[in-house]
Parts: sequence; structure tokens; C-alpha cells
Amino acid sequence: MKISIHYFIKFALLLLITSCTGTYEDGKELANDVRSSIIQISVSDLNKKIENGEDFLLLDVRQPSEYHTNNIPGSILFPRGLLEVNINNEDFWASQYLYPPLKDSTEIVIYCKSGMRGILAAKTLLELGYKNVKNLDGGYDAFNPNQDPNAKPKASSGGCGG
Repeated sequence: MKISIHYFIKFALLLLITSCTGTYEDGKELANDVRSSIIQISVSDLNKKIENGEDFLLLDVRQPSEYHTNNIPGSILFPRGLLEVNINNEDFWASQYLYPPLKDSTEIVIYCKSGMRGILAAKTLLELGYKNVKNLDGGYDAFNPNQDPNAKPKASSGGCGG
């Protein structure tokens, strides 16, 4: 009887330890884990696309206060917390004077501050069936490394996707 209880306790401990696999402490940990499955685009390649007038959507998935402080010209504010809600929302796209992106063909480039939210947003779009999604490697910080350190985002009204 003692032996079976001993094995039961060992089994329970083993189960407890291994059941935590796949659990993330925060979004950065999750983003680092899925980074390899997301196509990254460099700042140089993004600048070439912009200079060549290529047809793609450039989505800024930061909060409105961040976007209004600094953004990449031509980008569309698309907070990460509203991504799933608005990506197919025709009214949203009409307010931007655009059509909703096509899952099979529209190229979508996402950026955030440092790249982490962008990776998670790209993962979400891929899971929703969008085929041509890229994340700006290093985010806005890589695009504009000489930002004014005194520039502070305007007060936010809250929201998701921080």
C-alpha cells in the first residue's frame, strides 16, 4: 500500500509540473515564442515599399495616444484590442476610404512600438485566415530610432492592447 501511495504522489507531482507547459507569463513571452512563425520585414524593406508606391496596408496596432504622438506616414490606426472586431468591419474601412482587406491577396504590414504587439497581431490575422501578413521588425522604435525622448503619449482613454 505504501508503495502505491508513493507512486501516486510521484505521478501527481510529475503531472503538475508538466501541465504548465504552454502557459505564458505575459505577452512578451508569447510573442517571443511565436516570433519564428511570423514573417518579419525590415525598416529598409518597408521604406523601399513606401518609396516604390507599392500597394499594401500599413497597420499601427498601438493605442491612439501613441499613434498621435508618432506614426509612420500612410499608416492606419488599428489598435490591437480592436483587431478582431474591425478587420472585417466594412463601416470601419469605409471611414478610412478603403475596402476591407482580402484574406488571400492583400499584403498587410503591422507595426507597434517595439514589435511585440505586432507579432501577436500578425499571429491573430494569420489565425483569421489572412495569408500575406508581415510584422515590422523592431516596430516604430526601429523605424525612428531618434525619437524625442521627451515626447510623451497623450493621456489614453483606456482600452485594450497595451
